[in-house]
Amino acid sequence: MNWAELREEEFADAVKESGGVCIIPVGCYEMHGQHLPVRTDVYQAEAIAREAANLEPACVFPAFEFGDSNDLVEWKGAIRLDPELMLEMLECYCTEIARHGFNKIILLNYHGGNAGFLRYFCNMLDYKQRDFTVMYMFPVPLFVDEIWPTLQEKGYDYYPELLPEDVEVIRDFVENKRLDGHGGLLETATMLAIRPDLVRMDRLGAVDGHFTHKTDRVSAAGLSNPIGLWRMEFPNSYCGDDPHNANERIGRLCLRLAAEKVAKGCRVFKEEYGVFQEKIDMKRPYYNK
Repeated sequence: MNWAELREEEFADAVKESGGVCIIPVGCYEMHGQHLPVRTDVYQAEAIAREAANLEPACVFPAFEFGDSNDLVEWKGAIRLDPELMLEMLECYCTEIARHGFNKIILLNYHGGNAGFLRYFCNMLDYKQRDFTVMYMFPVPLFVDEIWPTLQEKGYDYYPELLPEDVEVIRDFVENKRLDGHGGLLETATMLAIRPDLVRMDRLGAVDGHFTHKTDRVSAAGLSNPIGLWRMEFPNSYCGDDPHNANERIGRLCLRLAAEKVAKGCRVFKEEYGVFQEKIDMKRPYYNK
């Protein structure tokens, strides 16, 4: 159920079939090293949403493309919107979706810089006591905490997408504590599975993706400004060891695992909606609008 491809007469059935769940892919436009396109996060969010909707019925709305990329505007291709405009636009997206009968909205985020923005957005909607519920997810499958431990526990043939040489890439990545992050192994492999035509592996090494350690003392002192500090730690808008061994098979696995997380979220959202409805129906003494 792709919102943009539905005909007018199909929306009522789409609401029923989806259980009222609509997914908004959320990303941003910003540099991801020299080897990935600026729309990388949006491509990933869209692909994961489509795969998730195939596993658990949900309607997929057009992406909210221009998320919080304020930190990387010095690099060409980044798009920065006024924060108040971003909040207003996303609220309009949600109210229009809900107007059509989708009262369970999932913001499928695939850009780390959006985390604070989306949390504040959900708090704002909660304050306004909307008659629909919005949740957000960041369904990244981590090599260290998820994929490698599963391979060790279940066996190296547990993931059908992988060949033995792919398992070796993941083992080397984890055991040698390779750095991953913005434009690293996970995102490069996933883009090779989604849009290999846009990936320039020959551009790896053009910029450095390692820590500068300029903010170590600031962080150790308990001071925090995540975006501003990130810029100092990774001044080249790239975070990771060059993923020369990234490939489409590893990317397909990451895509599937992320989609399964979102599909589970959709399913639980439907099954436990009474909990959210109870929250919506609560009357707060300070709320009198």
